[in-house]
Amino acid sequence: MQQLRLSRSILIQLLVVILALIALASYFSDTLNMIYFSNQQTSAGFALNGLIVVLFLLGMIRVVWLLLAYDREEKALMRCQHNMDSGPDILLDHVDAASMIALRVSMMESMRLKHAPIHHQAMAATLLATESTRTGLVRFIHKIMILCGVLGTIISLSIALFGASNMLDNAVSSGGMGMVIHGMSTALSTTMSAILCYLVLAYFLAAIQNLQTRLLARVEEFTSMHLLPLYQLSEESISQHAVDLVREAHQFMQAINEQLNHLNMASLTEEIQHSRLQSERIHEENKIQLQQQHEDSKAQLESLAATIKDGFRLPGA
Repeated sequence: MQQLRLSRSILIQLLVVILALIALASYFSDTLNMIYFSNQQTSAGFALNGLIVVLFLLGMIRVVWLLLAYDREEKALMRCQHNMDSGPDILLDHVDAASMIALRVSMMESMRLKHAPIHHQAMAATLLATESTRTGLVRFIHKIMILCGVLGTIISLSIALFGASNMLDNAVSSGGMGMVIHGMSTALSTTMSAILCYLVLAYFLAAIQNLQTRLLARVEEFTSMHLLPLYQLSEESISQHAVDLVREAHQFMQAINEQLNHLNMASLTEEIQHSRLQSERIHEENKIQLQQQHEDSKAQLESLAATIKDGFRLPGA
């Protein structure tokens, strides 16, 4: 089972946070309506809270876009690792050409063809600088979010002081008191909005930075373990390669010697068997010849004995 990628995990957390915020807003709808929409004498509260919300949404859209982009980067890196296990010839098969790992492989391949030295530290520093600029907008919105809340508080307090001044000038003025209440309510709402948006954005900014660090570490680890030995030739790698070749040649010669010894033993055994069979055959032939000579000698002796008996007229047995 394939392990869940970190970018997808953060996207799931973002979805859970959005659903939780919607549920809380629905549950405390009366309180939020009283804080944000009641006693609004001017449009300052809507403008300030709208500015905070627009900045927050802009930051969150950028967060989602970065998470989707890093999800593609993780997918490309995992695919490249799988291709490396299968063989270096299909290293970039079905890998996004615009991904970090594909650009790294293309860069190292180009440097190898140009016979240029490969500096891993320089490539790592360049990639880190490039990726750090992608979160610039989110970091900027995260830093100014509290300042927007402070700005809303200052403007709201200024409105409240203006209402208090009118109330003092007119001794008793419902309009002045309403302006004071409106200013204090706006100060509360803008500060609360800015703090909530700041906390949510801070959490996901930290998550993206963590994801970015882990992804860059995996890219550099893959480069060190697989790409550098494949594309870079150094004195140490050449020496190690020569040692490996000598070791493989020694093992190959041992295997050949064992095969030759096995063949020689088999040939010697076959020759001995053949010699034994040939000796047995010669022995049988000699035995047959001796028997034939014995039969011939016996016949000759019997013929000679009969001739002598006939010549000397000897009586037979």
